[in-house]
Amino acid sequence: MLFAVDIGNTNIVLAVFDGDTIVREWRIATDARRTGDEYTSIILSLLRNEDYTFSRAVISSVVPALIGPFVTVAQNVCRVQPLVISTDPELMKKLPVKLPENSTRELGTDLLCNAVAARTLFKGKASIAVDFGTALTLTFTDSDGTILGGTISPGLGTAIKALATSAAQLPFVPLEAPSTSIGRTTKEAIQAGVVLGYKGLVENLVKQVKEDFFKLKGKEEEVCVVATGGLNSVLKPITDCFTVVDKDLTLKGLKLISDFTQKQ
Repeated sequence: MLFAVDIGNTNIVLAVFDGDTIVREWRIATDARRTGDEYTSIILSLLRNEDYTFSRAVISSVVPALIGPFVTVAQNVCRVQPLVISTDPELMKKLPVKLPENSTRELGTDLLCNAVAARTLFKGKASIAVDFGTALTLTFTDSDGTILGGTISPGLGTAIKALATSAAQLPFVPLEAPSTSIGRTTKEAIQAGVVLGYKGLVENLVKQVKEDFFKLKGKEEEVCVVATGGLNSVLKPITDCFTVVDKDLTLKGLKLISDFTQKQ
């Protein structure tokens, strides 16, 4: 079995893979102050009624301070040395995606996982992975497997939090699509501005990325769009710009990267 860890800025997602199937999944709060022993205690409590034998562990982290603690977790819980995902050239050589020549390699490992999973999902077609996390990210991979780049915006939850903490009279509101863009209450006005505003943001960015890619290539070709991340469900019912929605895309990318390294 494979133990996969996706460390984000807000949440840490833990998953157990049996073959290609996720058999258990947990989400815990990210806290960079916790030690490896503290996280070990938390995770052992989650696993206390389970009988898993792990042969592999893989970690993706956008919080550098937590890489070391989760290496300790993997060693304590799984009794294995984990694969820590990075854009190291030796690791990239084993993957079905690549970075452009002379790249600065400034690519989050979560985005690398998304790109690998999207390329596998769409069988080598050009793709845009839209990830609704603390940041809203679009990652574009062409049909040759080159990760050309993407966009980074504040996430939906980040936008709501910023309003509530920066404006004295604006409350936290549920992230739900309103029935109209004309908000009759403060709650409805915030939902219209943020949720419907992000609908326009995502749709326009997807459209613009496709147009810029077509200009670069000199011709149009199929570009598939996959949405993932904890807050993708907010926009899913009100937009048709996604080819598919897969909430576990990043975890699947973690598993695929582990598989590709095993094949070498």
